[in-house]
Amino acid sequence: MTDHADHLNLCKADGDMLDRLVDVGFEIDQLDDLSEEEQRRATILLNLFGLLENYPVEEADDTLIDVTLARIDQYENKQLSRMHIQTADVQATSSGFSFRMPDLISVAAMILIAASVVIWLGRGTRATSLSNQCASNMAAVGMGLANYAVDHDGQLPTTAVAGLGSLFGGASPERLDPTPLLGEYCESHHLNCPGHDGDTSSGFSYQTQQKEIWDALKRHRRVFVLMSDTNPILDAILEGKDHDPLTRSRNHGGNGQNQLLDDGSTMSLIGPPVLGGDKIWILDGGKRRIDIFLTH
Repeated sequence: MTDHADHLNLCKADGDMLDRLVDVGFEIDQLDDLSEEEQRRATILLNLFGLLENYPVEEADDTLIDVTLARIDQYENKQLSRMHIQTADVQATSSGFSFRMPDLISVAAMILIAASVVIWLGRGTRATSLSNQCASNMAAVGMGLANYAVDHDGQLPTTAVAGLGSLFGGASPERLDPTPLLGEYCESHHLNCPGHDGDTSSGFSYQTQQKEIWDALKRHRRVFVLMSDTNPILDAILEGKDHDPLTRSRNHGGNGQNQLLDDGSTMSLIGPPVLGGDKIWILDGGKRRIDIFLTH
């Protein structure tokens, strides 16, 4: 039995001639100096390729062509229907087009929802920006206090507050006073919280302690809170009214309060105004050496 693979093999002479024909684009006239034998080989090869060109091929199936064209038409019709405005929804009038009321209500509802989302996102972005600016101002005050302490033998600027004596057993406490920092150590806008509720105050409250506590803080170098966003219940405390010590500062929409520590760092209490178990808005009388109390 003859191996069909043998018919696929060319002898070396036929192979060389085929390469030469390929080089000249199967134009036998372009081959120069062909011997009679080479002329015969080239002619036979060209005749073989001519048979391939005339090889019978089945005609395309009309059914397959029809199905393909039908699918193309179906796709184009779907695309046109998406861009088509139904005349039942939009009716032409002498003054233009009139839309059905349900369609107008749907469009108005979508516009309101989109506007609400945009406003909500805008408010959140603005609140975050104001909180960051507040913390930046606190950090500038912290730098000013550090430089002031270097120039004044480690002392921080404080001032006596007679109006709070009733909360300290009759003795006037001393409150951190940033006023001496102005000009040389920080600028006036650093003493303002851009996120406070717009009253006449600066928006900050400051650490308030008896003089001996301030002296102890200097000796022990303990990290503690120097200032924060406004104490929201101080007026109620002084007037003897009911108050909730867990009330968040009104600054920044009640979302929390920024604080400045004496090491110059700032922190934000997102939750209740409690630091290490100490309610920072009141003198809660625990057995702790320092009871944080922030006033303005």
